[in-house]
Amino acid sequence: MNNSKLKSFTENHSELWKFIKFSFAGVSSFIVQYIVDIFFHFIVFKGLAGQTINNPVFSFLGIDSQMDAAYAYFIAAAVGYAVSFIMNRKVTFDADSGLTSSVIMYIIMVVATVFIAAWMKAFFTDFAVNHIAWATNEKGEITGFADLVIFVLVTTIPFLWTYPLQRFVIHRHKGDKAENAEIAEASETVEAVETVETTDEQV
Repeated sequence: MNNSKLKSFTENHSELWKFIKFSFAGVSSFIVQYIVDIFFHFIVFKGLAGQTINNPVFSFLGIDSQMDAAYAYFIAAAVGYAVSFIMNRKVTFDADSGLTSSVIMYIIMVVATVFIAAWMKAFFTDFAVNHIAWATNEKGEITGFADLVIFVLVTTIPFLWTYPLQRFVIHRHKGDKAENAEIAEASETVEAVETVETTDEQV
């Protein structure tokens, strides 16, 4: 796809193009988070291996109770979410809304989404184990394939609210309002012209 075709596509399918960039930002931030997690888990916090953290919140969220894994997870998650925030604000949505309010709303959304995702994982896992025959092996343990299906569901369902929240609330672009005002004004002008033409024809 050459530059002219890409420009034409992005102009004619602006919302789809935003969603594509949003998805790309999600994948990119996940890769960064994974690399950071590996680095801190196996290098920086290697000396903490074998030490555990007993925390019911960690258990609910599915966070490893091992100190080296837990600390690495939190640092990696913070870096991953920060990368996602910056990419979506600057590249995906070209936001110009207040930075402080955007950061606060983003943190609230992330925290809520993390807890909802943890609940969904527990719910889907329990449902699969108790109601779907192929989801468990002969020992009654959930299979790798079923676990993968649950992972896909838990990671994709949040798109139903994370995309519109970031698109229209967190990463607002003031230009959108200006464009809508221009469209509305143009529509009113067209209607006025049509009304005048209709009146002239009647006369």
